[in-house]
Amino acid sequence: MKRHIYWIISCVILLMFNVVLLAERTNEVVSENAGSVIGESVIDSYQSSFIDLLENDGLPIQDMGILDMADNSVKALSELFVDDSVLFVCRVSQFQCQDCASYALEKAIELVENDSTGMKLLFFCDYEYRSLKIFVDEHPCTKSYGVYQASFIDLPIESRTYPYYFTLSKDMVVHDVFAPNAVSSVKTGIYWNFLSKKWR
Repeated sequence: MKRHIYWIISCVILLMFNVVLLAERTNEVVSENAGSVIGESVIDSYQSSFIDLLENDGLPIQDMGILDMADNSVKALSELFVDDSVLFVCRVSQFQCQDCASYALEKAIELVENDSTGMKLLFFCDYEYRSLKIFVDEHPCTKSYGVYQASFIDLPIESRTYPYYFTLSKDMVVHDVFAPNAVSSVKTGIYWNFLSKKWR
């Protein structure tokens, strides 16, 4: 029963978050294009974000072994938590466009560096070892954070073809799933403001 209440509360919060996002974006579009109608791509983007949240938020994931690229050691995911910290994860895949992955990485770093929540930023990648080494070398900014090889995360969003963010609580439950997009960077900023207040 308690779990259902948490799930319902999470859905209500997510719905409110998406309504706020839609209202913010609507105001932007209206002020930029006075008198024009909101484009279908904007609406599709918000619907997709909402569906990602509904499908993935609150799902538990199994503790799994991941390869730490800093020292080539295999660690259990649960070992990455410090005290009651929350992990902020940027998930990128070798099957996604390189520009999308680069944007997600750089934006995640920018968000974390300008914040005071103390969330630990991690990059989970599904690249083969050699390709992941090249990827890390091409994105040296990631070396200040944890870069891990995680071939598969059992979440519905894994089937999508774009990078995504999520927070992971110590009880191994996924929260705050979001797909950043360079075209709607304002939406990413609103998402981060929401996280900053939630996890402060």
